[in-house]
Amino acid sequence: MLYVVGVGAAKGYLTDKAKQIISKADVVYGSKRAIEYAEEFIRGEIRVLKKFGREVYDEIERVAKEKNVVVLSTGDPMVSGLGKKINGIVEPGISSVQLALARLKLDLCEVVVVDSHGKNSYDEIEKALEFRGKVLVLADKNFDPSKVRGKVTVLENLGLENERIGEEIKSDLAIVYIER
Repeated sequence: MLYVVGVGAAKGYLTDKAKQIISKADVVYGSKRAIEYAEEFIRGEIRVLKKFGREVYDEIERVAKEKNVVVLSTGDPMVSGLGKKINGIVEPGISSVQLALARLKLDLCEVVVVDSHGKNSYDEIEKALEFRGKVLVLADKNFDPSKVRGKVTVLENLGLENERIGEEIKSDLAIVYIER
């Protein structure tokens, strides 16, 4: 059996269902950060993922033919996560998008979400702003908010001790809210 489990955007955002699935796994894969968020519930073997890609995912799927396997995904596996990359049962988590919406007091149906990690997505953001007028951008330090027209709010490290809301990106764990 193979599960892709969202561990939340920060420690403490793991659902009860996710905790149950993780505790029953023979093998748990995840990034160092994802493992840290779930470590108190892990009973099986831990395998830290240092790289991601088809070759790694194929190996995980092979192991899952013989063992109960969980792959941990920070945030939610279906929000720019591993949910579409690994062929398993997806258990959602509380994502940074959900935390940003809560901090901004916005409904998900009011915004368009755009992933800009390591991408030049300014045209996509402009189209989303034309369509909806409000965009949440999953960003990193390389994103330049000045390249997009609109009022900008930067939310960083959501759920962590050093959570910050401002106008400048200082972290790779950032969401940029843009409103026209």
